[in-house]
Amino acid sequence: MSEEPKEHIPFRKGLFVQEADKAYLIGNRCKDCGQVFFPSRAFCFQCSSQRMETVKLGRRGQLHSFTTSHMASTHFLPPYTVGWIDLAEGIRIFSPIKDTEGQNLQIGMEMGLVIDELWQEGNRRIVGYKYRPIS
Repeated sequence: MSEEPKEHIPFRKGLFVQEADKAYLIGNRCKDCGQVFFPSRAFCFQCSSQRMETVKLGRRGQLHSFTTSHMASTHFLPPYTVGWIDLAEGIRIFSPIKDTEGQNLQIGMEMGLVIDELWQEGNRRIVGYKYRPIS
């Protein structure tokens, strides 16, 4: 007897999109001052404008900092790694880091976006964005 396929559910709608073999984070940019945000905001925190446009953010960034937790959380079993990623758009985002077994993380290394399972809830796979080292 085979298992039913697991349903893929984003952990939060509107954060990312997967097109064919490419994934993008979805943010927004202020039409008045150009400030970029992720996740998207209703108004610009820089100039208070409400003239915002949706943008796809770059798929690559640089590792700014990271830590590995050895303590369980609600959805993640230890050890798991999270970090801050600097994107070309001038913003820094917080992200889980995809399993890096056998790879040593280093500040400044190039990272690439992947959409991956974060955890499971019954017959549902909760998916979200992660970054992984690019060799």
